[in-house]
Amino acid sequence: MKGAIFDLDGLLVDTERTYRDGWLWGFKQFDIEIPQEIVDTWGGKNWKQSYDLLIKMAGTPEMVQKVREKREEYFYQQLHSGAIQLKPHAKEVLKELNDQKLILGLATTTVTKRANNILDQFSLKPYFHTYTFGDEVSENKPSPIPYLTALERSGLTASEAFAVEDSLVGATAASRAGMGVVLIPDSSFDRAYTEREKADLSILAEGTDLLIVLEMLEKQKGKK
Repeated sequence: MKGAIFDLDGLLVDTERTYRDGWLWGFKQFDIEIPQEIVDTWGGKNWKQSYDLLIKMAGTPEMVQKVREKREEYFYQQLHSGAIQLKPHAKEVLKELNDQKLILGLATTTVTKRANNILDQFSLKPYFHTYTFGDEVSENKPSPIPYLTALERSGLTASEAFAVEDSLVGATAASRAGMGVVLIPDSSFDRAYTEREKADLSILAEGTDLLIVLEMLEKQKGKK
């Protein structure tokens, strides 16, 4: 393998729960109740992909925008207060992959401004060679376009790199791009995907934390 393309939220940084709580808090500011179970299904998606449901819950596009602004306010409060943390072993794994001379790219649904704020907050930019943000592509995950774009920017083919993802949405996008996937379900939501859910995915390895990436590479070296 010459490279790897990583997701960001819920994989390297423990943000997905904050996004969920931010939506719940945002709706609450306008006395709108929304079931937490519904918001939990939005993990790995751009907010626009849940737009129809947001309209249904908020009533108007204008109210959706107001709720979203409140969610952003909540998110940045949590980010800058230190409430959001890196996932275990994130920098350890990224450093090791850099030491192994792998080309590392980022492919995230998160928009450029927020993604850059997250990357800067945790000093993650030095580990990556390329970035592909959610507002730079014509379609977001589960479309393969984010990963195809990331591969092109990294100068890699699908057979030369693997993806690292925490959600089925992201793993589907990578698989559709022809990539193998290391799947690490986000522990914040106690996710355990069924074999049926994973049937169409190109899973290389699955684990509970990022160390599975290094374990997978070691096993591949042993087969050579």
